[in-house]
Amino acid sequence: MLGARFENNGARFRVWAPNADEALVAYDNHSDRTTAFALTRNGEYFDGFVPDVAVGTRYKYIFVESGREIPRIDPAARDTTHSGLGDRDNGGFVVNPAFHWPPFRTPRFENLIIYQLHVGTFAGMNDHFAPRIQNGVANISFLESKLGYIMELGFNAIQLLPIQEFHRDRSWGYNPSFYYSVESAYGSPDEVRHFVAKAHEHGLAVFFDVVYNHVSDNDNPFWNWDIYQGPDDHGAYLFPPYRTDWGWGAAFHKQPVRDFFVENAFMLFEEYQIDGLRFDATRAIEWNRGPDNNGWKFLQELTWRIKEKFPEKYLIAEHLEDHDTIVRDAGMNATWFAAAHHEFQRAAQGEDPINKLKALLGKDFGYGHNYPHQWNLVKYCLGSHDDCGDDKGGDTLNKPGDWERHRYFVEFYGGRDNWFARAKARLGWALNVAAMGTPMMFMGLECHHWGYWHDTSDRYGDHRFNWAIAGDWQGMEMRRLVAAANAIRWTNPCLRSETLNIVHEDYTNNVLAFKRYVPGGNNCVLTVVNIGDKNFGNHSYGGRTGGQFGQWTQILCTQDATFGGWDGVGNAFYEPWTQGDGMIYINVPPWSVIMLRLL
Repeated sequence: MLGARFENNGARFRVWAPNADEALVAYDNHSDRTTAFALTRNGEYFDGFVPDVAVGTRYKYIFVESGREIPRIDPAARDTTHSGLGDRDNGGFVVNPAFHWPPFRTPRFENLIIYQLHVGTFAGMNDHFAPRIQNGVANISFLESKLGYIMELGFNAIQLLPIQEFHRDRSWGYNPSFYYSVESAYGSPDEVRHFVAKAHEHGLAVFFDVVYNHVSDNDNPFWNWDIYQGPDDHGAYLFPPYRTDWGWGAAFHKQPVRDFFVENAFMLFEEYQIDGLRFDATRAIEWNRGPDNNGWKFLQELTWRIKEKFPEKYLIAEHLEDHDTIVRDAGMNATWFAAAHHEFQRAAQGEDPINKLKALLGKDFGYGHNYPHQWNLVKYCLGSHDDCGDDKGGDTLNKPGDWERHRYFVEFYGGRDNWFARAKARLGWALNVAAMGTPMMFMGLECHHWGYWHDTSDRYGDHRFNWAIAGDWQGMEMRRLVAAANAIRWTNPCLRSETLNIVHEDYTNNVLAFKRYVPGGNNCVLTVVNIGDKNFGNHSYGGRTGGQFGQWTQILCTQDATFGGWDGVGNAFYEPWTQGDGMIYINVPPWSVIMLRLL
């Protein structure tokens, strides 16, 4: 493994430096070539054991080429002071990854319900951590007291936005500097390990988000790596012909570069005991073709090597637009399905609602895709961090009022004070839970957060997670709905099965129904969606059941009073039978999801 690995009486160092004549480790008072410890060349690598190096020792590498000494911070350091390359006091630290881990087993893939959050902004606004927040950034240890909140909502997995060391202290995290190091503003490696252990004790799996498609333009340790060839030198790690919209791509045609990222994934699994990884913008890796389509081959090698060592871990690609080749050929377990959000957003706006809903329910979507399993898709009808977050001061695309602006879902329909907006949000999450796919929710959606999310204040206010909103009456209505819907997915195996049949399509009234069942089993749920303004009372609406005869009982109505609707709107205390015409006659309120289980 690359980097500094602590052993009982010292540390073992290993670094890739193909262009250097010599490589040395400078630590503590060893600040130049004459006092540093010389490493031994091993092919393109240098390695060696340095005795009497304690945990917490700060170090740098010194590369020597033609007599020149070039100090560099280890890109595989397990911890750094911060990201700033221009700070003479910055460096890597020797870390002991030993930790007492509680017993925990990664959930089966079909059983995941994911809550996505940003570490730096999930605590510190209108909670008891506010006085301890520095520069608006929360320490990851502050989030431990929030784990019960996530668990009580019915989620069993947390997906963190990137926590690897990134440029500066405030960021979404997608500007990586040191891939092996924890973001210094979030805490130490041990604090991150403690958080993961606490999450596991709460029954929550933990996924990290990694950014292998580019490196940061700022605080980039790869620049001019191992020898200095001038201000325009990209260094051995980078591939100058390929640049993404966010930074330079890696030289995936080189095996040591591929090893760097694969070993980074190994390190995260081994030293932090996480349960999966989400790989950012994998299309940008695919397009990094190099001499021999190397980006795609890197993805194949990455997933093959991870699965060989960690077969139970969930590997998620952000492959947009999605295609089943990312699973079938590149080897990911799942991909984000952004169309679930965009299609639902348009359906809720009244744009061809039935066909839009049909497009997001299953695992083929009519797009010519054919995913092997329903858990190959991560769906987020109400939006991800990209959809809810605005890093342009509130004016994404510089088009105020544009439909494509990034906002929390309720903002598109009048805001959290608008009853219809809240009803559509409830409908969206219940649909997400009932459909095929792994459901995912971004923080704040469970309490109708206002406006948009961002990691700092702007001219429209502070957009961190607001714990006052989470506990007000509007927030509590949505939280009760989320918890109820998630519990229904847990107690009905058919909602995690590979079955989904659309059984009723009413284009006139904008009502759709689909059935999910356990083949050969005794669990069947019929979901009826009314994505329109019409109210059907007195058990007057007849919906087809797909040939499923028997008696039904309502297990969810998103318009019940406890969620923000009104009393008597659903089918409580009414257990209808399928009639001879193959129909079930029920109440269907406007902008609702009704879920009925076959008795």
